[in-house]
Amino acid sequence: MTVVVGHDSAKTRKILVAGGLSAAYYSIPAAEAAGLGTFSRLPAALKVVLENMLRYEDGKTVSFRRYSRL
Repeated sequence: MTVVVGHDSAKTRKILVAGGLSAAYYSIPAAEAAGLGTFSRLPAALKVVLENMLRYEDGKTVSFRRYSRL
């Protein structure tokens, strides 16, 4: 069962399939391609925060303008 909690307005949600199992993740390269910012040089800890922001983006508590603050 998959639960999607955010809007995924930038279409960054991807599916990884390995060993017959699948997992959803939010792609930082897809966020860059969507024009949300340049994130490739962020430290790993901030990339984890960014992925979480992409996952829970709802336009209210987490919105696109907050990404540029990273």
